[in-house]
Amino acid sequence: MNTRESAKEAFLAACAAAFDKAIPSEQAENGGTFTQAERQGLATGRMLAAVLLEKWLALHGVGRGLDRDRCERCKGRLRIQEAAQVRCLSTTVGEVEYRRAYVVCDRCGLCYAPLDCAAGIPPTGGSVWRTHQLCDAAVLNRSFEGAAHALERHDGIEISGKQVRVIAETEGAELVDRRRAAVQAFQTGWRPPAPSQVGELLVVTADGGRLRTRQIPDESPPEGERSKRSSWREDKLGSVYDAVPIEDRRGISPETYQGAQARLPGRGQAQTKTYVASLAPWEEVGWMLCLEAWERGYAQTRTKLFLSDGAESLRTVRQTHFPDATFILDWYHAVERLSMCSKAAFGEGKPTAIAWYEEMKDHLWAGRTAVIQQALERESERIGRPDPGESSTSPRVILHRGVHYVSENKDGMAYPRFREQWWPLASGVAEGGVKQFGIRLKGSEKFWNHVNQGLGAEEMLALSALLLSEDGRWDRYWEARGRPYRREVRSLNPPVSPPTRPEGGPSG
Repeated sequence: MNTRESAKEAFLAACAAAFDKAIPSEQAENGGTFTQAERQGLATGRMLAAVLLEKWLALHGVGRGLDRDRCERCKGRLRIQEAAQVRCLSTTVGEVEYRRAYVVCDRCGLCYAPLDCAAGIPPTGGSVWRTHQLCDAAVLNRSFEGAAHALERHDGIEISGKQVRVIAETEGAELVDRRRAAVQAFQTGWRPPAPSQVGELLVVTADGGRLRTRQIPDESPPEGERSKRSSWREDKLGSVYDAVPIEDRRGISPETYQGAQARLPGRGQAQTKTYVASLAPWEEVGWMLCLEAWERGYAQTRTKLFLSDGAESLRTVRQTHFPDATFILDWYHAVERLSMCSKAAFGEGKPTAIAWYEEMKDHLWAGRTAVIQQALERESERIGRPDPGESSTSPRVILHRGVHYVSENKDGMAYPRFREQWWPLASGVAEGGVKQFGIRLKGSEKFWNHVNQGLGAEEMLALSALLLSEDGRWDRYWEARGRPYRREVRSLNPPVSPPTRPEGGPSG
């Protein structure tokens, strides 16, 4: 019978044997190099860790977790199908073998191992900590093969790139399911609990990137064109972060405004950033971002900003889900649009174009949007209205769209008022996030499955968003995954409660 003392004696005996193997008596003084000893020490530590885990499992016994032989679902009598079923569990220190009872409820059909439930061991696959390590490597390395290499060299986990991909994407699929269930509950009235602390200022921002997916079988190429192996898809990224506004009214130029914010740590700059990412349409991503904002305390925060470029899709997200947030048009996108219009009106590199651009930029910084719109209308009339179907690169189309761009986004161009509060003027958090996600998912030889092709990009986007969020949710997620559980309670649906939306909160 296993007891703690007998397990301790067996473990100490294994330690003594490992010591004698690592440092034989005849090599005590001249036993090779320190590097060799270091490698041997790591191998010995892994071997002893595996012994320790085996003893831990043996001590807990094959019958742990049995509730008087009653089914956890229907409370009917359980039948022990196998009294001491052998399972080989993959862990961070290698394969660990243990025995467990495996039970069946003939009444409701539930089958499970009580020891696994009580110890927080997943019913299939490896240990939670091993899966944690694999997913961490899968996100932070440029490829699954690179992750497998890092795991072998740095953690001693021998695994192939294909295995890393399957495990990471499967875990990502669970995150996607959780998110889908939470969004559905949110849409029907459930609200997440308010955070214990909220800041003075919460910023919501979003942007889109591009990644390659395999061609969907039902997508036929246009007539006369060859079928393509892949197609580019937009991956959508939303971010929520808190900041502390600065009470300062100093005049400052656009060239030094962002730098001045950076010199004042914790003031006006992004602090804790969290992300959502998906290949889904913006309509669906808008709900994900709305839920994320709510979880960050949007309803309780006094000052709320929505910072983005002037894309119509983002305008719809803002108007639908964040109507009470102050809109700020990304300064650099606005300036870029003026640069495009100056080249369209006067020609690239012409002194007149440069002078017009600098003048409009000064008006933009001063918030004189009416002056800019009048100037754009004047130049658009001068070169003529675009014809139907005219190319988007046509100067007439660029100027015509420039007029509408200013008209549709003028509320977000009140830069003097924004500067008085020292609010951020650039959507660099979203654009930087797109690049950060792109480091992992974008590449000339990377072709991901689309959402209706099986596991792939959607799952890795969800996994990356969890890891890159800065509020500790990655560690909390894995801690929760390793807790004891009831076999039937693996549902990802959050509890649904009546709507509790305060006045002025995001839509839902």
